[in-house]
Amino acid sequence: MVGFSMIVRRQMARPSMRSFMTSSIWNQKSETNVNFKSPEEYIEQQKINRIEEQQYRQTLLGEKFEYNPKYLSETKTDAISGRPIPINVELLKYKPLRLEPTEGNEIATIKLQGYDENSLIRAGEFALRAAFYLGIPTSPLNTLKTEKRLYTVIKSPFAQAKTKQNFHRTTFKKSLIAYDADPEVIDLWLSYINKYKIEGVQYAASITTTETLEFSKQLENLKEIEFPQAYDEMNDPIANKVKDLLKSDTFKKYLNESK
Repeated sequence: MVGFSMIVRRQMARPSMRSFMTSSIWNQKSETNVNFKSPEEYIEQQKINRIEEQQYRQTLLGEKFEYNPKYLSETKTDAISGRPIPINVELLKYKPLRLEPTEGNEIATIKLQGYDENSLIRAGEFALRAAFYLGIPTSPLNTLKTEKRLYTVIKSPFAQAKTKQNFHRTTFKKSLIAYDADPEVIDLWLSYINKYKIEGVQYAASITTTETLEFSKQLENLKEIEFPQAYDEMNDPIANKVKDLLKSDTFKKYLNESK
């Protein structure tokens, strides 16, 4: 299981920022909050999953989808299907397309970190392509300062104690910035990137939001926390846990005390 953590920072000053990090460099297994099922519950859950899978396949077979993509060249066809290559597949051979910022307001910043520079480039280009198709203006994929470390240790504590070994580690870093986009679209974009993250790359994102001058009064009158409609059908266990915590009586108690 890949470790995932979210940090939310809400400040009274405008603008406010919130950030999350997800790392796939170290695969850590969480041993807390594990729900073990009995054999009967497991069998029942498998039956429900099979029924849902069959219903999903039937709906796919029942609907007719028109295959009408845009082509870059109708004479250039795929060797396997014999059809022309769609333009979005053809564009994978080139650098990602970007939308230019209109107002220049920074909404989100993604920082990538890892030991393989090619993996960082693939992760950054994937984020840029997803942003283009979602209509999010972005900056180019910028290269940050490379971190280099040298570790020197003894080869063994006894016979070869005077022999040293050197280990060199290079950490590459890249970043990109999203501008002038709706917060729900940014959340959808980051969720999509997190869902298809690349192994060996550490992701860190910070989101900047703006609030009105009467934001403190709105917090005082807040009785129930409402999530955006994009979160209604989310099956992420972490998001569901956060949703339950925000709706709990304990959270409401501390929220009233902070007022």
